[in-house]
Amino acid sequence: MRIPSRACRAFVASSWLLAGLIGLGGCATAPAPMTHNDPHHAERLKILSVAERLIGTPYVLGGKSPSGMDCSGLVQYAYSQAGIQVPRTSAAQFRAGQPQRRVRPGDLLFFRTTSAGVVSHVGIYAGQGQMIHASSGSGRIRKVSLDQPYWRKRLVGGTTFLDSIQRDPVVRRGTASARPPG
Repeated sequence: MRIPSRACRAFVASSWLLAGLIGLGGCATAPAPMTHNDPHHAERLKILSVAERLIGTPYVLGGKSPSGMDCSGLVQYAYSQAGIQVPRTSAAQFRAGQPQRRVRPGDLLFFRTTSAGVVSHVGIYAGQGQMIHASSGSGRIRKVSLDQPYWRKRLVGGTTFLDSIQRDPVVRRGTASARPPG
């Protein structure tokens, strides 16, 4: 059976992305699939849904509303719509998040895009080798492929805020004075 050329190109591009991310060594952030058994599946879907709806929104330095936002404003807004509070700046988001070796859709990717050598840009991993971010260069929120030398060269790593979500405590039947068996 012959693989169509479009499917072949997509496979090769995906392979290069994964190889590029793994090739970064200690900073590698490999993608992981979003699964229904993930306890944060609903939050991930909400974050991505909000970010997708914002594609095309104008880039505004310091902005954090649907009328205009910057990269960390996009993250803060999308996460707040899912009920998750995150810091305001990309550097603070990077420091506060839990580092991930394998990012899942809805997790954050961080980049060094200036000569200062510090984290200066953040995007939301959208799955399938893509991220949603507020681009100052294009002046709008976009979904882009991570299989571009620009992004591969500048990737610092990925984090999540989803593992820190407090779940409702398990409610047990019985009285407060009941002793456990044994």
